[in-house]
Amino acid sequence: MLGQRLWQTRSRLCRPFVRNFTIAIDGPAASGKSSTARAVAHELGFGYIDSGSIYRCATLLALRQQAKDDSPEVADLITNAHLEINILPNTRQAPQRVTGMGRLCVPDVQVLMNGEDVSREIRSPEVNRHVAKIASDGQVRKVVLDIQRSLAAAAKAKSTGFQAKGTAANGIPSGVVMDGREAEADSVPGGVVMDGRDIGTTVFPQAELKIYLDASAMARAIRRWDELNSQLKETETGANQPVYPSVEDIARELEERDYADINRTHSPLRIAKDAVVIDNTNMTFEQQVYSITDLARERLGLERKYDDI
Repeated sequence: MLGQRLWQTRSRLCRPFVRNFTIAIDGPAASGKSSTARAVAHELGFGYIDSGSIYRCATLLALRQQAKDDSPEVADLITNAHLEINILPNTRQAPQRVTGMGRLCVPDVQVLMNGEDVSREIRSPEVNRHVAKIASDGQVRKVVLDIQRSLAAAAKAKSTGFQAKGTAANGIPSGVVMDGREAEADSVPGGVVMDGRDIGTTVFPQAELKIYLDASAMARAIRRWDELNSQLKETETGANQPVYPSVEDIARELEERDYADINRTHSPLRIAKDAVVIDNTNMTFEQQVYSITDLARERLGLERKYDDI
């Protein structure tokens, strides 16, 4: 046993660092992909691409132009749109995300469409109801696929991860913005984290780490309800305020979205054969973030840090 452990340790320590490391996080709606991916990217000093926001922008464009969900016009609209997906350094901290390991940072995402901040509007109930149909369109997916790979390539080219001394790089191009922070002794090469529904199966089938994040329909519905109501509290009250659906209504919408995602013709929601499945129904946010972070560290040839979380 001692010899086996020594061999495993030597194998891990002698493993070369992997540059341009890609983490693909897939899963159904409201499984926590986005917040988890942002936190993981921050922990590792990687770039982050919010792929779902691209489909949501396409949906918002279609709604504004009163285009039908299955209209060929939608692909043209998103092709001609100028999108920027930025990670903001100023972050808000939820009390449950404070641990003994320090504050777990979940950067905010800013989505600009043709110069307009649509970060909140693309997550409205109306967009939620239409995005699955638009995301199932083959031509739309082809256009978005090119955008995803282009943004990821830019992130990989600029992301340096943690350096042995100094801070993580700030010079991230349009599409990815990372905040500088102190580095740790064992450097982590640059990389990117992207979340979606077909990242590990279609967008980056050769990703170094693939995660399938899942949770029960009711757990996801409660999270989505909390998200919608927190947005409501942050806006001014008034007669024109939207009325958000109940948890039960959201659960039904999520189940309908799951069915549409799993059964669509183009790039359906699937668990990649080499993906690590994480059911976070009964996990804390910290547990799911740190478990993925440690999986990445292992594959980078580094020691795990969060086994006690």
